Amino acid sequence: MRKLIAREREQAQLLDAAAATPSLIVLIGRRRVGKSFLLAHTMTAERTVSFQGDEQGERQHLDLLADEAGRTLLGSPMLAFRTWDDALTFFGDQARLAPLTVILDEFQWLKSAQPALDSIIQRHWDQWDRAGIPLTLVLAGSALTMMERLLERGAPLFGRATIRPRLQPLDYREAAGFTDIDDPEKLLRRWAVLGGTPQYQLWAGSGDIEGVISDRILAKDSPLYDEPRHLLREGEGIRDTGTYLAILRAIARGATHHNEIAQGAGVPTGNLARKLERLEDLGYIAPRHPLQVSRAQERSSYQIVDPYFRFWFRYIANNRSRLERGRVKEVLAEILSDFDNVMGWAFEECCRRWFGVYAPEGLVGAAEEVGSWWSRDGKTEIDVVGIRKQRYAMVAECKWRRVADVDLLGKLRKKRAALGPKASSALLVLCGRQAFTEPLLEQARQGAVTLITAADLFTNQLESSLTARPFDLQI
Repeated sequence: MRKLIAREREQAQLLDAAAATPSLIVLIGRRRVGKSFLLAHTMTAERTVSFQGDEQGERQHLDLLADEAGRTLLGSPMLAFRTWDDALTFFGDQARLAPLTVILDEFQWLKSAQPALDSIIQRHWDQWDRAGIPLTLVLAGSALTMMERLLERGAPLFGRATIRPRLQPLDYREAAGFTDIDDPEKLLRRWAVLGGTPQYQLWAGSGDIEGVISDRILAKDSPLYDEPRHLLREGEGIRDTGTYLAILRAIARGATHHNEIAQGAGVPTGNLARKLERLEDLGYIAPRHPLQVSRAQERSSYQIVDPYFRFWFRYIANNRSRLERGRVKEVLAEILSDFDNVMGWAFEECCRRWFGVYAPEGLVGAAEEVGSWWSRDGKTEIDVVGIRKQRYAMVAECKWRRVADVDLLGKLRKKRAALGPKASSALLVLCGRQAFTEPLLEQARQGAVTLITAADLFTNQLESSLTARPFDLQI
């Protein structure tokens, strides 16, 4: 069995909750992030019934669940459930004999087929809880909003969950565990395409990104080749797939506000809000807000969250006809020539993650929040800002392609000034792939700016930035 990568915290949460029976665990996370694998790797007791819902009806669900429960607990599939009450009564009786774990995966399909299922579970759960029955019930699902609403005030299961972890994609450092590559730039390139979705990392293999794109993405027999289209149509059960693909394509091409997306996708404005909500619920897009001390005038826009979706809509969706005709080398050459444009966005994302999670506390002044900022007119953008105690603790500019120099530092000072007096003492940081000009390095030695390299993003220290080589203008 392949090993679990970078899920130690979530695994510990599940084990702790399961040890204090009865326990109700609600595990939330979008598709492909590894919910089922985490559960299979963690809930390993012999008396574990695991069942995954699908688009079938209630009758089919109950028949298949009965077969699985019979094989696991009775050694024979000769078991029948007429209703969910029958199934839950059986599980309660079995738990009275010996501790039992029941996993209902892709729970949104089970509830769709039986809308009252959470109420039915609540009745049985309250009985198990009062009697101290040693039963662990896990409800796992990828319809994010629906799963969260299970536990809202007024919902049948409100106040009953032992834990409710939300499984997120891995960040760039965690995703590095899927490959033996140790070069920081190559790791960042790999994350820029595949992101932190474990299934995509597995499908791609462990090689560097050029080989992955050629052999694992552009190849028509690869599961990554048509993944977004397949996932929306088959995995999420979306029937109007073309409209949703058009919306995602419009966002990938730079349409970020409601009217822009409607125009770019050719979708009537009145129909767009519901579809955006669905894509947000599934975890493929998210609203983006400028991080600022004053929250009174936040301006939101939409962005595609998943790096692979961004990559696919930028390069694959627009080149399918050529790829179908076997012109892979031609498309690959175009992708590689344009790849630094992909890296610009990805490098910013990884820098924000580093400042928010991994950076030494003294560098960012223990910033309470890290994000990005842009002015209302869109003319001024800051790649990374950190806030602490209602003041801006740091501002950073991230450049993957351009070599950072003193001119860039001057522009960052002007951007800091645009934030107002609460940013007057904010730390100035420039993040570059690996090299800085000698005049900029001299500014750093004098304490005017902190310099961060790609290598720094994979450490919690700043050793590589202190020894960053000057950019040789004659190269």
